Amino acid sequence: MSMELMVLAMKAKVGNQSRKLVLLKLADNACDMGECWPSYQHVADQCEMAKRTAMRHIDALVKEGFVRKEQRKGGIKGNRSNLYIINRKKLVDSTIPPSD
Repeated sequence: MSMELMVLAMKAKVGNQSRKLVLLKLADNACDMGECWPSYQHVADQCEMAKRTAMRHIDALVKEGFVRKEQRKGGIKGNRSNLYIINRKKLVDSTIPPSD
């Protein structure tokens, strides 16, 4: 778990509360380098949402540049969970300014 990434994710403005929850979950699973590989089902279970909803939010985070996704091949069925790399610079650049 990267506490620094979790703090940055909490301060980031992503435009949707459920999407922010998914980003926080990815940050919770990430090492300090921003890498993690939770399954879609794990993210969905932890965020109390449907698997397809978690997938859509992850895809949106990828499209918006908050996360990079790389497919990992291997395992019994030919695929393993994706590798996610959190974009620290994007988190910092999208930080909500402090209120007065």
